[in-house]
Amino acid sequence: MEPKIFTVAEANAILERTIKPAMERLGARIGAIDALKTAIEVAKLLTETGASDSNPDQQHLARLLERQKGFETDVREEIEAIHSVGGIIKDPRSGLVDFFSIVDGKLAFLCWKRGEDQIRYWHTVEEGFRGRRLLKARMPREES
Repeated sequence: MEPKIFTVAEANAILERTIKPAMERLGARIGAIDALKTAIEVAKLLTETGASDSNPDQQHLARLLERQKGFETDVREEIEAIHSVGGIIKDPRSGLVDFFSIVDGKLAFLCWKRGEDQIRYWHTVEEGFRGRRLLKARMPREES
């Protein structure tokens, strides 16, 4: 399947409508999973002595693991939602999302990071985030 090629305007529209809210939810879920991992490790230490299923510590561990599973499902769903509109998540923790575009006649990525108000950068497919460059005032595909 060929990737969707976005203009800056198209990518910014999807960014506002779908990507920003999804990335906020994704960041919150990842943070919740991180916090749960610590609680799970502590609960595992408390149940290492072979506690039975009726032991409160064992029940607490089971609830924590169930919550983690729910958050992981939420994370997968947010990632799928972003991919379904053409966004490519490069780093879910920092909120880095790319969109395929054409820059100077070549396939490239429009690049957005959580906290930025709109897409202002691009980079080649090979360079990645470290090769980010400021967009020109008008991208070639914007002209018609």
